[in-house]
Amino acid sequence: MLTRELLAFRVREGVLRPAFVKRDDAALLALAADLLATVEDSIGASCDDVEETLGLAAGAFSKPKVARGLVKLLLDRLVFAHPAEGISEQRWERFRTAGRVLRALPPDATAEQYEARLGEALPLPLTDARATLYADLPGHRELEGWDGDAPTPQSLVDRYNLALAQGPLLSARRLTLRTRAPELLRVRKALRWLKFCRLVAEVRRDGDDWELEVEGPGAMLAMQKKYGLQLASFLSVVPVLERWELKATVEPARRPVTLVLGDKDPLVSPLPAALGHVPEEVAALATGFEDDAWELDLTPLPRHVGAAGLCVPDLLFRHRESRREVALELFHAWHAGPLTRRLEELRTRPDAGLLLGVDRALAKESAEREALEAHPQVVLFHGFPSARKVRERLAKLAAPAR
Repeated sequence: MLTRELLAFRVREGVLRPAFVKRDDAALLALAADLLATVEDSIGASCDDVEETLGLAAGAFSKPKVARGLVKLLLDRLVFAHPAEGISEQRWERFRTAGRVLRALPPDATAEQYEARLGEALPLPLTDARATLYADLPGHRELEGWDGDAPTPQSLVDRYNLALAQGPLLSARRLTLRTRAPELLRVRKALRWLKFCRLVAEVRRDGDDWELEVEGPGAMLAMQKKYGLQLASFLSVVPVLERWELKATVEPARRPVTLVLGDKDPLVSPLPAALGHVPEEVAALATGFEDDAWELDLTPLPRHVGAAGLCVPDLLFRHRESRREVALELFHAWHAGPLTRRLEELRTRPDAGLLLGVDRALAKESAEREALEAHPQVVLFHGFPSARKVRERLAKLAAPAR
């Protein structure tokens, strides 16, 4: 993700547009290739040295701000070694040894004499002791390699364009995504990624078109940074919809403006292979959910709620004999508004096939907690519902009619 000073955009008549770079810019692709080669040659070097080398290359490029953005995205992908345990204690002990040796020397001792006596007192050569003295500090950690597969020059440039569009979303108040006549499979994958990002959207269908409205971090009072990162992560999957338009009210400066993106922009999803990804917590639930009566479906379809809306459940449970289906929609700590709306929709339009999983962080007040605990369609949880708790709730449901 790019920091604020690395974002490049223009605002004209209240519309914010990122300053995308051309995907086939030969000079930029060459720079990306050089930066990647520098990283490969720097395996084992310290973090400070890697950053300095990449920074020098970025400063020499004709568009240094763009180059620094590429470097930032590269550094985000690098893995540096964790320091061995006890480094700080070893450092303190070596300082004490150095002080003890110094006090034992006569006043006219030279620096060479001091180093010779100190080398004898330390359990390792003096040069090694110096090299590892601050090994636990971030700048001294050694580069091990990439977090995942190494990017290509093209994917790095594509990632830069995506990061330019993601940056403004960190302060968005609301995001509206409209996709025109998409394939249902692509919609399901996008909605699945929406749930992976732990976002709740108001979903509507207009003929063959789909529209999603997601509340942004700027509309919340707490956990804005974490929620903003998740909203920005959702943008990663939007380009797979092929024909789409996105608008978001953002506040990069004093006055709110509208971020406008569309399928004509040079945005490429870096996640096509990960669209089928199952989050670790969901995989753990699926593994632990072994029930003779119910089976688990990880890709539920949207279902109607309220007067005209659609909700996107996280999981679907299907009774093996009757094929009765019970969907589970999760509401995390920042979903107070969507939870209130969903409870009201269930009151006006009951849906016995929908369970609401609610993070206990949303039920801090005793009155709220008691009301949610008593609600027949609510399952409270910490972090993520356990397979045991879900099985217990399903077991309480009346046996489905044949």
